[in-house]
Amino acid sequence: MFSKLYNEAIITFNMETTSPLFIKANEDSSLDPTSADNTYLAFYKDGKQVPVIPGTSIKGVFRSNAEAYIRALGLGVCDVLNNPCGNIINKEQRQQRKKYDVVEKYARSCPICKVFGTTTMKSRANFYDAFPDGEFKIGKRTSVGIDRITGASRRGALFDFEYVEYCDFKSQIKLKNFFPWQLKLIFDLFDRVNDGLIAFGGLTSKGFGRIEVNKINLELRYYNSSKLPEGYTQKDYFICKKVEGEEVYKIFKDIRIDNNSVKRCDLENEQIL
Repeated sequence: MFSKLYNEAIITFNMETTSPLFIKANEDSSLDPTSADNTYLAFYKDGKQVPVIPGTSIKGVFRSNAEAYIRALGLGVCDVLNNPCGNIINKEQRQQRKKYDVVEKYARSCPICKVFGTTTMKSRANFYDAFPDGEFKIGKRTSVGIDRITGASRRGALFDFEYVEYCDFKSQIKLKNFFPWQLKLIFDLFDRVNDGLIAFGGLTSKGFGRIEVNKINLELRYYNSSKLPEGYTQKDYFICKKVEGEEVYKIFKDIRIDNNSVKRCDLENEQIL
């Protein structure tokens, strides 16, 4: 079932900051000796230091919020920290003295692991680093440490930190061998980001990390179709359709995320969006 490529979705989008963004670098990458002690995560591109949101960070935020969202829909989700699907599946294989094929592993995984992967099955979705799409602005602030017992500021606990004041980041998510509900989940999470329910980076309790997802483009590819549905173009070995903006969401208006949809395992006969 998953040994060949059936379909692919390529989502290109921008992440525009609506509040300051602070994703702390593990080590100082700045060449400026006067830079702040705590600085934002950056990458050198064409000789210039630019801010970046790692794809792994985007995926982590999406996965943790997807868990809460899926639970709110009444669907079961594994305990990814203490008892993830990968551990459960490995235990079942040992007890039954058999090795599951990829379809059986997929069927036994929770909705979140079906999208984001587990130790026994790779992710359906690849999240790519987000880089500036145009100019950006860096800010610098002085803050003070707070005593957790008294709640007052601590003497001598002043520190400086640099952050992204404004940036319009551009990123991409690719899903291979996806089911429609999985793609809908990504766009539902986009909505939650825009509603202010999902934040990125640190200092979110201070109002940092608010993002607006915009300039959305979706390209759908199907590699095993003998039909050419309306809106699709025939390429050498696949059919494709490109959708932009609000038209993207119209594709998912009749798609549901429920027990019936998340149990589907047959990509061979899956609908074309």
